[in-house]
Amino acid sequence: MKVAQGISKTSALSRQRSTTPSDDVAGALLSAARQIFESEGLPALSVRRVAQAAGCTTMQVYSRYGGKDGLVQALFDEGFEALATAQRAVPASLPPAERVRRLCHEYLRIAAERPHHYALMLGAHSGDFQPPIESGERALATLTHLVAAVGNALPQSTDRDQRAREVAHQILAFCHGWAMLSATPLLDEARAEVVVDEAISALLGSSPS
Repeated sequence: MKVAQGISKTSALSRQRSTTPSDDVAGALLSAARQIFESEGLPALSVRRVAQAAGCTTMQVYSRYGGKDGLVQALFDEGFEALATAQRAVPASLPPAERVRRLCHEYLRIAAERPHHYALMLGAHSGDFQPPIESGERALATLTHLVAAVGNALPQSTDRDQRAREVAHQILAFCHGWAMLSATPLLDEARAEVVVDEAISALLGSSPS
């Protein structure tokens, strides 16, 4: 009877381990990858290191993510989701020019707080990794907030939509340049915000608040 009970308990434990949700393993692997990535950068990321840090096998990395490129894609998507979340949090009720400035401040903040994610988002890819079409579309979608805010801030005209896209791209390029400078000892984030505000005011034809 005791033997049967022991076998039953062992079988139950085995079933419990075998039915551990796949999301739990995937989450542990992504968390481990994120820690390595954020502390040491993309070159330090490897299937073996991630598996060891997560307490999993390399086979589990391949089965959940297809290998290193799948982990890199997840981190790529994570970076743009953080940016999209920050942009969605900027109230649409703000005056148009102020909303443009706040969106740019959030862009600079994400770049400063997640430097490795930011580098990956802007093209620091690993090996043959290229973002799939759906990831690229989600990345481009983050620009729609800025385009809409710029459009609302510009004077009415027949070509306002086209002008909004052009000005938004100019502002984004300016933000990117100053985000990169802020990552060096040459400039701090607060100074970058001031300069970006001045550039936005010039492009929108408004006065800094």
